[in-house]
Amino acid sequence: MTPEGNLVVEVCGEGKTDVGDIPDPGPPTRGVVPILVHTLCGRPEQMLVKTRRLMHLQGKTLRQKVWFAKREAHDSKSDAAIFVIDSEASDRTLPGIRQDLEDGRDAGLSQFAMAVGVAQPCIESWLLADAAAIRRALGLSATPAVPDRPEELPAPCRDESQSPKSELARIAGSTKKELSTEEKDRIATAMNDMRLPRERCPGGFAPFADEVENRIRPLF
Repeated sequence: MTPEGNLVVEVCGEGKTDVGDIPDPGPPTRGVVPILVHTLCGRPEQMLVKTRRLMHLQGKTLRQKVWFAKREAHDSKSDAAIFVIDSEASDRTLPGIRQDLEDGRDAGLSQFAMAVGVAQPCIESWLLADAAAIRRALGLSATPAVPDRPEELPAPCRDESQSPKSELARIAGSTKKELSTEEKDRIATAMNDMRLPRERCPGGFAPFADEVENRIRPLF
């Protein structure tokens, strides 16, 4: 715990949409993962986050990268770590990716809190789970129709036009291929009911939410 009474959670992920850009401890107001982690923890005022991009982590394998992220968070005197990856970033199956994440998490420092997760196929799937949040965040005149199973949409690398990224932009009425990071942050912030992404994203979000609620939330 920091002298000010705050707790710092280091969040590691792939891009700006996933983790935001918070190089020094600050409030969890940017990045889909930091924002949702804050909500899953009950939105504690004392939570601060700092973020790290996957590309900057040492290690060749996913397991090695997770272990490096955990060790770096521990050595930098942070209080916990989060590691999230999109499944489209790996050629392994969802269970295989999750096993690699868990192996890296459990490689050492057993007393240091860490939660890991996979977004299937990408982080925008989680945002698609809450139609009311999309409406509120983007000021839409009506609640949009969202897919019942956003995790079943194709990954952007396989079919960009039908992916969660493009589907989110389409239902928001945007002419762009993808919403801005700021728009996605607003949607994540407006997501108050974590039961919706749990139910509609059972492959990725539900296990991640369990990790956060069991491993990170007790710190607060």
